[in-house]
Amino acid sequence: MARAPSPFPVFAVHALGLDQHAFDPIRRFLDETRQVVPLELLGHGNAPSMPEPALRAYVDHAIAEIAAQAPQGPVHLVGHSFGGVVAALALARLEALGRQVASLCLLGTPAQGGSVFLERAAAVRRDGMATFERDTLARWFGSEPPAQWASAIAYARAALRRQSTDTVSSTWLALAAFPGFRGLLAAQRVLCIAAEDDLSTPPAIMAGIVDAHVPEAGTHGSVRLATLPRGGHLFPLTMAPDVAAMLQVHWEAAEAVHPPREPKE
Repeated sequence: MARAPSPFPVFAVHALGLDQHAFDPIRRFLDETRQVVPLELLGHGNAPSMPEPALRAYVDHAIAEIAAQAPQGPVHLVGHSFGGVVAALALARLEALGRQVASLCLLGTPAQGGSVFLERAAAVRRDGMATFERDTLARWFGSEPPAQWASAIAYARAALRRQSTDTVSSTWLALAAFPGFRGLLAAQRVLCIAAEDDLSTPPAIMAGIVDAHVPEAGTHGSVRLATLPRGGHLFPLTMAPDVAAMLQVHWEAAEAVHPPREPKE
């Protein structure tokens, strides 16, 4: 007899340029009771587009999707790259609304925005999507990716070709406006995962998220960084079994100290 789904659904936000299928490899290696709900960024996949959306609009969209698909009860949040920024900001908003968030996992997520993302937004408009695709794949997988990454590269290339200049530029601009993690994760159990060969967001960048952590007294909040030896920026695809195992341990530890609360009347 099939076991009931976990009472802690996982909402996962993908990276710029991808879509909900970015988490398919991880899902295949998780326990069958673990419910993973992929959320798509504005302008990506089946999500609506908006003219030049601000960072808040991406978070609003994620919050609305979570409320629609899980109106109450505890959740876990996962985000990859820009999706990690959206997930972290959504966490703060959900808790302000009284929702229980058991944990957050950030995969290859930048510690803050800044001029590099403004430059990328300008570059995609100046140089076009073909150059954007070439440069992005090189940054994600390196110049000589191993043969076993072929399926991940094929998926990433196809996803990038479905994007528009406006979507890519707007998403870079939204990321550029992110002020960083200082004070954002004070009471949370957060796992950051990086890959040593990630050219886009190496471990040294993600260490900035840990450095920004100031725990609140009397909470179970903690932010730690785990590093994979390889995988490129798209390690959730290229190293899916390893990432799935790390997530499962992270979620189970969080659930041990965050039993589901009864919903308020």
